Amino acid sequence: MNLSGDYYLNFHAHQQKPDEDEIVIQSLFLQDNLTTPSSGKIFFTAGLHPWHANHLDISQIENKLGKLITEKKIIAIGEAGMDKLKGVQWDTQLQVFKKHIEISEKYKLPLVIHSVKAHNEILKLKKDTNAKSPWVIHNFTGSKQMAMDFIDHGFYLSICHHIKNKNSKINQFFHQLPKHRIFLETDDFDISIKELYQVAAAKWSISIEALKLQLISNLQEFLKNKNPD
Repeated sequence: MNLSGDYYLNFHAHQQKPDEDEIVIQSLFLQDNLTTPSSGKIFFTAGLHPWHANHLDISQIENKLGKLITEKKIIAIGEAGMDKLKGVQWDTQLQVFKKHIEISEKYKLPLVIHSVKAHNEILKLKKDTNAKSPWVIHNFTGSKQMAMDFIDHGFYLSICHHIKNKNSKINQFFHQLPKHRIFLETDDFDISIKELYQVAAAKWSISIEALKLQLISNLQEFLKNKNPD
């Protein structure tokens, strides 16, 4: 994967196609018929979302992800995780997420995590499994303390449109987060990644060009231990 600091990086999206000056990482739902057309600006992750955790059994998850990984169709596992507000039975979510952790470790691929009201459980699993592959919480909206707890335990955080909302928690403390542990994303919202870059650059008092370089550098670090192409 050849990445240039000239591009805006949209770390996590669904369906969005990149502009000429953008790179996008699209998150695919593992239960769907996946299509991963070759592109130098569109990359893919795949996993069984906690809302869909009963759509495949454990062996199907392992087989489908194993095939995508063997064929070098994805650069990371996920999104997978746990959600206390929406989704299937908690025990099923937990079992499915643990399988994603196992596969992430087996293939040395990073893990993209959906976490809603489950931050403490996610942190505990990271400690209990002693996972070595990088983990990232996508669309992080938690408190400053929770952000720092994650970062202190080696996590990355990917931030979405909440950074623009002056009443949001993340808006208030974003400038205090370490640049080398952050990504920006649109998720499935109709927003511009460029607008998020403008807000983030202003909060960190750096140029857009410097922010582009930083987030591409973060991605390179995030992916550096994955199995070679």
